Amino acid sequence: MKLAVNYSSPLTRLIKENRIEIDLIKCPDWEGMIPEAKPYGKITIHFDLDVGLGSTFKVNFDRLKWFKEQTETPHFNTHLVTPRNFNIRSSDDKRKIGVLWRQEINLMTQNLDPSNVALEHFPYTKSTPHIKYATDADVFSEVIMDTGCMFLLDLAHARITADTLNIDVKDYIESLPLDRLVEMHITGVQIHNGVLMDHFGLDQNDWEVLDWALGQIRSGKWRKPEIVAFEYGGIGEIFAWRTSVDVVKSQVPRLYEMVHKESS
Repeated sequence: MKLAVNYSSPLTRLIKENRIEIDLIKCPDWEGMIPEAKPYGKITIHFDLDVGLGSTFKVNFDRLKWFKEQTETPHFNTHLVTPRNFNIRSSDDKRKIGVLWRQEINLMTQNLDPSNVALEHFPYTKSTPHIKYATDADVFSEVIMDTGCMFLLDLAHARITADTLNIDVKDYIESLPLDRLVEMHITGVQIHNGVLMDHFGLDQNDWEVLDWALGQIRSGKWRKPEIVAFEYGGIGEIFAWRTSVDVVKSQVPRLYEMVHKESS
């Protein structure tokens, strides 16, 4: 397994000063991102792709392939979503979204190969009720099995979803298709403006969930992912206020040791 960390100014500063070690710099699929990050290390791209809105039909697959060829990106990620007007009580809405999900993912797998496409779930919160159906473990797993794609597990998304559903996070994660796991994300989860949010530094609860997950991988109960990504920090207004050099400096070395211990 390789440790990836979100690209940020604190991260590049610490890499330049030889204060931390990572395997991959995780970058968005923005124009100009590769030459900006490349001086600091190998790059993996996290794509801004969704299935469930029809946007996949407009995707330039040559562009995605170019990003992959220029970096160490092992697969193409996409998120399972529903539109904001989705009605979970409507059987017709469920039927339509199920068809659309499969059409979009199958288009991706036809162009990129099923083993190169990894499906990720978004967090379900009380402020995003429309996303609940897409985070249902049985529904999500069925989509993966029907399309033959792989699975990207975001531990923070799972924690937020389980908290909203008032169920145990381990039970929720164990009901997902872990035999198809290729990538795993971890960030801290905190209450912000009355709602659980991710992309914070890790606290004791976050470390415990990660340690449990790595133990499941070590035991062979889960498929070993190629990448474990620390999605802390970033660039732009959405991340700047919660990106601290102290968090990167203190937590990345611990993560690197944990991930590489499980890989040995």
